[in-house]
Amino acid sequence: MNFEKPDRKARLAQLGFLVRHTFSIVGRNRALLSPLIAMWVYATAMVAMFFTGLLLIAYGSAGSSWFLFGGVVMFIYKFFFYNRAELTLSRLTFDTATGGSPTQRDARRLLSGLGPQVRRLALLDMAAAWIASRKDKQGGLMALLLGGIGEVWDLVNHFLLPAVAVDRLGLKDGVARLKRLKDHVPEALIGVFGIDIMGGVVGTLMAPLYVFGGLAATACGLLFGERLPAAFSAGPLYALSPDIPNIGPFGPETVFNWLPVFMTAFLGFILHGLLARVVTAIKVVYFTLFYSRISHAAALDPDMRVELEGYLDLNEQDVATADATR
Repeated sequence: MNFEKPDRKARLAQLGFLVRHTFSIVGRNRALLSPLIAMWVYATAMVAMFFTGLLLIAYGSAGSSWFLFGGVVMFIYKFFFYNRAELTLSRLTFDTATGGSPTQRDARRLLSGLGPQVRRLALLDMAAAWIASRKDKQGGLMALLLGGIGEVWDLVNHFLLPAVAVDRLGLKDGVARLKRLKDHVPEALIGVFGIDIMGGVVGTLMAPLYVFGGLAATACGLLFGERLPAAFSAGPLYALSPDIPNIGPFGPETVFNWLPVFMTAFLGFILHGLLARVVTAIKVVYFTLFYSRISHAAALDPDMRVELEGYLDLNEQDVATADATR
């Protein structure tokens, strides 16, 4: 299998294509939104927990450590929570594609007893996250190798999810199924079987927001520094350097306040978390349908099989043709 990472333009094109056509699939059963909403709520609560702790530190509150500890616990548990939600979404996608109208409760019932698989997937996700964090501390070939490991796991993980959710396979059997699937991939899908769909798209979208948001927050911290809460005040600029010149409205006496930067970082982390969950949900839906198309083609709703021909090989023209002939 050839694992490839699309370039920036290709990642954004994939995102736009898959967002449009994933919504048409979600339109068949709105229950597919339930796991995504649950992940959104969890991601927002986790970020809020961390930033509340930091806010309390700024105000000198003794309760800050409890919020920071709670944030750490939520950060660790997120790997288990997200994997359970992704398995639920995968099961809902399959049952919807086969003509049913399952609810989230139905999916959870069908997934009962898969605790060991959830834990193993979560632990592997934790290991991949640790490897990714080490990549930034390495250089040259080692950084490239660690980055490649993370991308390969992301792709393999999204192929394993439907194997667990649909066929209740263990990870060992799921990997064996993945190896066998390669020999039965339809010719139209061979080109995307080893591609890291939308790899790194969240970072691509968030980078300019972080840059311009950070610049705007810094400017606000300088312009309104004296009027903002003193707990976030960094003091006048001359404390940093006595040689700071007067530039427009800013000078040595200008007071800088961290609150705008703090709020921008808070909103940025929230947006990053929400967007990351959307991208993950799209990938879960895509790879579940990919898996279903190969392993359970006969079980798919006939109308869905026609629609999948263009959706799975990322071909806009094929999707339009399928819609016209439906």
